[in-house]
Order: sequence, then C-alpha cells, then structure tokens
Amino acid sequence: MKGTDMFKNRYAALAFAAAITTAGGLAAAAPAHAEDPIVKLVSSQNGKCLQPVNASVLQGDAIVQMACNGSREQQWTVKGVSSTAVHLVNRNSGLCMDARGGATNGTPIQQWTCNSISNEKWGFGITNNLLGSFVAGTASHCVATPGSLDGLPMELRFCDGNVSQLWSRPAG
Repeated sequence: MKGTDMFKNRYAALAFAAAITTAGGLAAAAPAHAEDPIVKLVSSQNGKCLQPVNASVLQGDAIVQMACNGSREQQWTVKGVSSTAVHLVNRNSGLCMDARGGATNGTPIQQWTCNSISNEKWGFGITNNLLGSFVAGTASHCVATPGSLDGLPMELRFCDGNVSQLWSRPAG
C-alpha cells in the first residue's frame, strides 16, 4: 500500500472515531418523552435496504441487503443507549443489529436479543454517513456491503469512507 493511501485510511478511521464521539447526528440519545425514530438503512452504493435474511425473526440470522419495499423487516427503531451509541432494533423481529465477533474485516452482521454488550452499539459519523460499530470499545470498523446482489450478508470492514460503507437513513 502506498504511503498516501495508508495515510488516507488512517485519517478516515480517525475522522470517523472523532465524529461519532462528538455530539450530534443519529448517535445522540433521545429525550425520555420523545418517540424513538424509525428509519430505513439504505446503501449509498446500490440503494438497497438492510433487513434480516428472509424476514427472519430468529436470533443469529444474518442481516442482508434487499431491494427496498417499505416492509417492517426493513424498518429499524433507533434507541439511544448513550450519548454516542444507539441500538438498531428491527421492527419485525424486535432483535438488535449485532456484530458476530470482534472488530475485524469480515465480521458478519446478525440480529440478536438486545442487551448491553458492545457488539450491539452503533453510531453514524457526522460526515459521510458511515455506520460504525463500537464492538470491543473500538470505533474502527463500519458496516459494509460486499456487493450489489440481493441477499448478500453484511459485514464489518475497516472504516475508510468507501461507498460500500455509506448509509442513508430516511424515515421508515
């Protein structure tokens, strides 16, 4: 890897970490009286929405991308868990988006019963709409789509700002 590319990758990771640890964006906890927002998570790379595989309600099933269709399985409730992190709870299954493993490239994204573990804590960077994981107390890895086909399971990748890591979050 050339020196400039390595610098850009390190800079992107540091910028993401700084962005999600500041106030603002989706990561801010909602006041107790406000309703939790419901969003779709839409890939900037291909316009597909995140949902559990086959609209599953089972713990441990993969989070995949499918053509957006407005269904409940493509809706996520954003629940603030701290000033910098949220749980993303699928409206169909009631389960949280979860990183099945550590902060490494290729860690699969699944749904799991919501609890207080770091694998279920997420944050959006203020810029570039990176969907970052707080797994193991880090902020170095982001949800990425490995391609454009329907049904592809999502995975963690080192946050570098690649279009495969960019997600919009329109109201569900």
